[in-house]
Amino acid sequence: MNKHLLIPLALLALVAGACAKTNTSTTGQDAQTYLKLWMDAYYPNIAPNADGLYILEETVGTGEERNTDLPYVYVTSTIRSLGGTISNTTSEALSKQLGTYKEGDYYGPRFQQVGTGVSYAGVDALLKGMKVGGVRKAVVPAWMLNTSRYDTQQEYLDKCSTSASLIYEIGFEGQTEDPEANGISAVKTYVLMTYGAQQKSTTYTSDQEDDGSFYFVSDSTAFKDVTKIAESTSVNMNYVGKRLDGTIFDTNLEKVAKDAGIYDREREYTPLSVTYASAYGSMSVGGSTSYIDGFKAGLFLMHWKGQKATVIFSSKHGYSSSGSGTSIPPYEPLIFELEYLAD
Repeated sequence: MNKHLLIPLALLALVAGACAKTNTSTTGQDAQTYLKLWMDAYYPNIAPNADGLYILEETVGTGEERNTDLPYVYVTSTIRSLGGTISNTTSEALSKQLGTYKEGDYYGPRFQQVGTGVSYAGVDALLKGMKVGGVRKAVVPAWMLNTSRYDTQQEYLDKCSTSASLIYEIGFEGQTEDPEANGISAVKTYVLMTYGAQQKSTTYTSDQEDDGSFYFVSDSTAFKDVTKIAESTSVNMNYVGKRLDGTIFDTNLEKVAKDAGIYDREREYTPLSVTYASAYGSMSVGGSTSYIDGFKAGLFLMHWKGQKATVIFSSKHGYSSSGSGTSIPPYEPLIFELEYLAD
């Protein structure tokens, strides 16, 4: 029998026994007792650092050092329980090993806000002193899994609400004050490399400042003498949604979905009905106006049946800091290929 399977059970028995002897122990004390026993069993030569973390492994980066004044980091991460169960990972290779990999999902570094009220104190402590390109793996004690900030470990222990410590592995890829600005820069670079310097950014409302965050690309020369789509007129359309790396995450075209590996047999792949409006916000797709601005704006700027267009935009016109599901991370720029079908 594997002795490593027996040790956690023994630890649980010890903790349970300790708790049975007194009714005054707190969650923090129980977590502290278990973690000490676990570390003694598996990593007896590793002591906690000044922040209470147990650094298990580290590859030092060669880039700039973490600047705690910058509120956003660009990181990869894997989170494990002390028992080794992975609850979250940004690694494509690891997801494939686990059997959780899915075509169209996003894998890799992503922007994460750090600081009081938004991230765990233990995670911020783990990032402290890291350099870009570095990877650090550490046990973050349960009492440091708290978005508040205190001056002492005892205060964290007193406020502890979980007994489960976690193992975090973080790769530090960058940092910024404004991830949206990074996204705009990425959009500009993509457009320059794809369409050349002659392609200019645009806007879709009269009072909107052109900041390079939205591009509309369409060859409309063949439609100059064709009647434009009138307001309240319905027209069918197809679309393909991509990230800047070219990964397709959504489409209403069955063949495209199958080729991209994102086909859903429960979904109906048919053209969508668009009702044209005098303002982008009122553009209705399938009877709904609750689509992201960049998508509706692309449709709004198209005027003729049979027209094709591509829109490329930063997250301010998309899903911003929230992202969407597992395919669009926070602050991700997007591309949509659009087509109004001819009669």
